[in-house]
Amino acid sequence: MPLNSKIGAICVELLDGNLALLRGAEAGLKDELVVHELRVSTKRLRSAWKMVAEKIDPGLKTSRAEAMKEFSALLAGDRDLHVLETLSRELDLKYPEAGFSSVLTYLADNFEGDSESASPERVEAIMEAEKLAWGEVSFDSFAEEQKNHRRAIRSSLRKAREATHEAVQSKDAEVWHTWRKKVKNLRYQREFLAHIQGRIPGKWDLRISLLGSRLGDRNDLANLTEIAEKLGNPPLLRKAIAAEERDLLGNCRRLGGRNLLRK
Repeated sequence: MPLNSKIGAICVELLDGNLALLRGAEAGLKDELVVHELRVSTKRLRSAWKMVAEKIDPGLKTSRAEAMKEFSALLAGDRDLHVLETLSRELDLKYPEAGFSSVLTYLADNFEGDSESASPERVEAIMEAEKLAWGEVSFDSFAEEQKNHRRAIRSSLRKAREATHEAVQSKDAEVWHTWRKKVKNLRYQREFLAHIQGRIPGKWDLRISLLGSRLGDRNDLANLTEIAEKLGNPPLLRKAIAAEERDLLGNCRRLGGRNLLRK
């Protein structure tokens, strides 16, 4: 398939790898590694489309946003369940008296995944359509493409800094969720540019990647907090979650402040 952009070629390579992974997995969408890789790819692809938003037809922009939203939704249920179960088991070992077994019971009884609706055929169709869509993205020159990407990344950096400034002064879960999205978007876009330029991401990029991972951990704890609330907030359970959350909040604030507010 002819491609007129470096980022398009990278995204098609990413999609081909995911298709091979899905088709080669005996368990298909029941394979946790496969689902994890596909979910990460949806986030990376969304970031890539934001990098070229100024160069594509509004209709294409809308259709790809809707496709990535469907792609992510199809993969969400079982993966979220697995993350919450894994986190609960880890915390049960760390806080044996807190009652995380009640969380596991709740998850087993009440949490339904989306594996039935997420057929491999539908997921494959979305990825194949995504590959074709990247063929519609073009630049007049490599220099123009790099200029476009740098401009997009400057905008993402500004938004990540704004989100950091708001989040470090807040405990609101939605504010932190937004912070996480802005940081991950910046991370993936800088990784794309590094790949295009044939270089290895630097130390700052590694710290931004670490911040994104820590914010993901905090988001998982926020989801666990919601379950604790549904269980009536047992004191020892809530205390254990709060202790973990306190450490993560402090770590994220330090990483964000040092790397996004002082740079």
